[in-house]
Amino acid sequence: MTDRQDEGVEDRDRVLDQDDHMRGMERLEMQVIAVDRPSPLFVRVTGRIAPADPAAWQGPNVAVRIEVEPSATGRAVSRVYTIRRFDAAQSLVEIDFALHPDDSPAMRWLRAAGAGTRVWMTGPRAHFLPNTAGGRPVAIFADDTAIPAVHAILAADPGLVGDVWVDTADPAAFAALPEVPGLRCHMLPRPENRSGARPRLLLEAALALPDAGSRTLWAAGEREEMKAIRAHFAAAGLGRDDIRVLGYWKQGTSASQIDRLRLEEYRSLRQRGEGLKEFREDALPI
Repeated sequence: MTDRQDEGVEDRDRVLDQDDHMRGMERLEMQVIAVDRPSPLFVRVTGRIAPADPAAWQGPNVAVRIEVEPSATGRAVSRVYTIRRFDAAQSLVEIDFALHPDDSPAMRWLRAAGAGTRVWMTGPRAHFLPNTAGGRPVAIFADDTAIPAVHAILAADPGLVGDVWVDTADPAAFAALPEVPGLRCHMLPRPENRSGARPRLLLEAALALPDAGSRTLWAAGEREEMKAIRAHFAAAGLGRDDIRVLGYWKQGTSASQIDRLRLEEYRSLRQRGEGLKEFREDALPI
């Protein structure tokens, strides 16, 4: 048996705890109330928290960083997840975990979690929303990992108009998305088990869209596919404000590797007198 690689990210000067990075976030403990399986590819964790500012947790598409495993670096291994729903009256959060087969820190934590489990997390961090200010129809592209974010966005804005494409092998998770009268939702069925190169179903849908230049874009999923979607819409003439794209993960790369690059880039910004405002996720060398 081989030892597991330490997935910790060493923050020697603790820049991640400073005000510029925290920006109103708090570190707090969640007590798990229930662990459910709403669909084949998702596990839902419902937990109780005592936030200092409950209103901040009610925003659409807010994320938390959950401390899933201890690390020899002194800073726990953590992973980012979207708050699917927050019930302020009961101080309950719902967090959906997209299942994957590898033995990752998050999956190990999830297998061990149950009612009564306590875990520390930091948040909430507001993530981007579709830019609806210009009245353009939206083009939303998401894989399994972004379904919780899409759920939160659709639930918060029933006035959205446009299209949503979801790459998933879980029809039940797709069917559970909120119905929005002005949105057409398209499931791109993906085989649950597949070998060889990963098909880029979202990119194929983006390239087939005849009016890309008249849309406003929101997309989240695998980093390389997201880069290609971003480039396609930029070439179609969309300005920066209408291109909101985030790579949640990268095939063949651990989340800790990406976090180390984020920390290195953020530390460089701070040394130049800049900060989180100038940080660009899409500029990371990965």
